[in-house]
Amino acid sequence: MAMSFRTKLLASHVGLVVAVGAIALVSLDRSLTDDLVRQLDQRLEQQARGAADWAGEGGRRHPDKVATRVANIVHAEVTIFDRDGAVLGASSAEGRRDVGREVADAKTSGVGRDTRARNGEDLHYVAVAGSEGLVLRLAAPLSEVREPVTAIRARFLFASALAAAVAVVLASLASRLASRPLGAMTRAASRLARGDFDVAMGEGPKDEFGVLWRALASLAEQLEARIGDLERERDQLSAILSGMVEGVLVLDRSLSVVVANPAAERILEVDELVGKKADEIVADPALRAPIVSPRAGDAGPGEVIETTGPTPRSLAVYVRPLGGDTEGGTVVVLHDLTHLKRLTTIRRDFVANVSHELRTPVTSIQGYAETLLRGVDGETARQFHEIIHRQAQRIGALVEQLLALSELEAREPDKTRLEPVPVGFVAAHVAETVRGRAESRGVRVEHDINNDIMAISDEESLERALLNLVDNAIKYGREGGVVRMKAHADGGNVRVVVEDDGPGIAPEHLPRLFERFYRVDPGRSRTAGGAGLGLSIVKHLVEASGGEVTVASEVGRGTTFTIRLAHAPAPVTG
Repeated sequence: MAMSFRTKLLASHVGLVVAVGAIALVSLDRSLTDDLVRQLDQRLEQQARGAADWAGEGGRRHPDKVATRVANIVHAEVTIFDRDGAVLGASSAEGRRDVGREVADAKTSGVGRDTRARNGEDLHYVAVAGSEGLVLRLAAPLSEVREPVTAIRARFLFASALAAAVAVVLASLASRLASRPLGAMTRAASRLARGDFDVAMGEGPKDEFGVLWRALASLAEQLEARIGDLERERDQLSAILSGMVEGVLVLDRSLSVVVANPAAERILEVDELVGKKADEIVADPALRAPIVSPRAGDAGPGEVIETTGPTPRSLAVYVRPLGGDTEGGTVVVLHDLTHLKRLTTIRRDFVANVSHELRTPVTSIQGYAETLLRGVDGETARQFHEIIHRQAQRIGALVEQLLALSELEAREPDKTRLEPVPVGFVAAHVAETVRGRAESRGVRVEHDINNDIMAISDEESLERALLNLVDNAIKYGREGGVVRMKAHADGGNVRVVVEDDGPGIAPEHLPRLFERFYRVDPGRSRTAGGAGLGLSIVKHLVEASGGEVTVASEVGRGTTFTIRLAHAPAPVTG
């Protein structure tokens, strides 16, 4: 939660007092501590020098007695060392065990000192080299220094707290006086923000806040007259543009985009259109011409332009000047007809294809049935019945394929039961199924797939997909040819290949090969009994298993279909 102006002002005063007090306290504490430690060090050094000279030969003969006597005089711990640093005597057991670097420093430079903790207490050590090769060390606790510092600190803190309390009272009074006009302006601004422009501002204060006060009063009067219209226009325009499926661009006289709705960004496949030039965002020359040069009349109202590029589209383009003159800018409306045209084409093709597929067998059935009704001999009647039966089977097969395709398109992806499937086993079963059809055309179906190659799929779906591909290769390949099924693991995938040595497929047919009812050679496909649905069914079967199917072909060399599925490790047998 943000602090108020009054709180900030009060906090700044208190913070300043606290900061100054803290700095002063730290400075005083450090300075006083340093002075007292320095005095302690000087005292210990003087006492150590005097004691070292006084100890003399007695310090070597009776070191413990001398150390104890000196300790009682100077009120410090005393330890006597020989020239090798060994302890000769000490006034305490801790001092006898505690040998620091100050002893070595005293032997080399005459005086050594150190400060360190012992048994949780900080001690200051001063060692002095004396006569007879002895080193005498005094040690005193730093609590002697810290006790007066603590007392002084407590008195200083009390004084600082008293000063802070006075500062808080004064700052509170000052902030209350200073924040009154600001509070009134804040309340007035809040009412303006809520749309309440009936604000009586009055004269206001005469100080610096008065300038802001009068400016706010003037702003309230102006906003009341204009904000209503602007809000209505803004809301209407935003709702209209956001809800439109058509793309809308507003360009200024320099052809920079000043307004663009989400549909325009989607159609032009450019993010953040506002601020960009028209020739930067429109890559297709046919679409750029009427937008960049609207006077030329390159595209009349609603004229459809077929764009090229990564995503070809059919766009109806409307370009209108603002205010009747392009010097004031232009409005561009883009109506994307791509999906509508595609749906229309698919629906028209579907109806035409189904009608075409049904017309021949229905006509045949109707003709033979009428002949039978007029009466024919027994052998001829039997032949006509067989023909009617075959045509009925053809219609039934078409209906079954349409139902199967419809079921696959409506099936939810998570309804497909995926499991490890042995590709070799499925291929062998497919080869056995098509043996009769293959032998009738002299086609040899080969497969050599290790049963250890496992793919993640639905076994029935994989078998149906392979059966469709192999059956197509037999029907549309050359007589006496070869159809091969192969499979290999490729990293995390399994690639199942069906290839033939037939006439191949021209490149222009490959992109549409998996569309419903699409035939490379309609006459030949119909003679072979195909309805143009098999490859579309293959595509849906493979995609339902999380895979993909691709095709490669070369005219005169044959065609290769590749099914890619996820690879499953082969089961371990013991």
